[in-house]
Amino acid sequence: MKTNVVDIKDLESLSWIFRGKTGNRFAEFIMRMLAIDKVNRVYQNSINYTGAEFASRLLNDIGVHYVIGNAGRLKQLPEGAFITVSNHPYGGLDGIILIDLIAAIRPDYRFMVNKLISLVQTMESNFISVTPTTNKKRGIDAGSIHGIRETLEHIRKGHPAGFFPSGAVSDFRLRDFRISDRQWQTSILHLIHSAEVPVLPIRFFDTNSPFFYFLGLINWRIRSLRLPSEVFNKRGKSPRLGIGNLLSVREQEQFKDANEFGSFLRKTVYDMPLPDSFTPRSQLKII
Repeated sequence: MKTNVVDIKDLESLSWIFRGKTGNRFAEFIMRMLAIDKVNRVYQNSINYTGAEFASRLLNDIGVHYVIGNAGRLKQLPEGAFITVSNHPYGGLDGIILIDLIAAIRPDYRFMVNKLISLVQTMESNFISVTPTTNKKRGIDAGSIHGIRETLEHIRKGHPAGFFPSGAVSDFRLRDFRISDRQWQTSILHLIHSAEVPVLPIRFFDTNSPFFYFLGLINWRIRSLRLPSEVFNKRGKSPRLGIGNLLSVREQEQFKDANEFGSFLRKTVYDMPLPDSFTPRSQLKII
């Protein structure tokens, strides 16, 4: 197993500019500038752990202690398969939080992530990797068909799975002057609709820094370079998430197609009211 999430050899494979002595020094500079070196350090601190235990130690190392609203609803989780759907405000940290929370209850919980996040090999047992899509693409790349099939098989065997249906981190939308997910991907909504298992909506109530969204107005690729730094600027903060009501299979039958169901799910997530109180993850007795 690699001892770094991203190392110089990874950068060398991306471009000739990182090769040789001069290129390697430039690669080291880039890794420091983008906080990749910090990512590698906290990864190394917990590399001997896997799954939810790794996620928990990573969050403690970073100094992020999230809180949960309506945590009692987690007691309603079925013993068999179910699906979680969430907004995607952080672009990495939110996935780690969900693994820490849900996989601590159900170690067989697996989350669909893009190939960048799947570089965290200590959590590969909880990840199903797909190809990330750009803001200009609505569907999943053909190379991710295997990941979709793997996810369906996982669910049909009675195991839980999680999704960020947007497939990309939330962005600042000028037309309505708010931060939210882009349009949720039709392919993911079809998968969720066809699975015919209970669905648990989860909402993250906080966002990345204003600078992150400013970079997005310039170019989404430039914004993506900021993601590692957005993990560490939440040190000492308490990200808030809310647990929605579990949607039974019978409740889902009223929706005639995946798009209609997807619109309902998105509205359920984004219209979730801010809970009156939150329970710190460390005090959650259900886990």
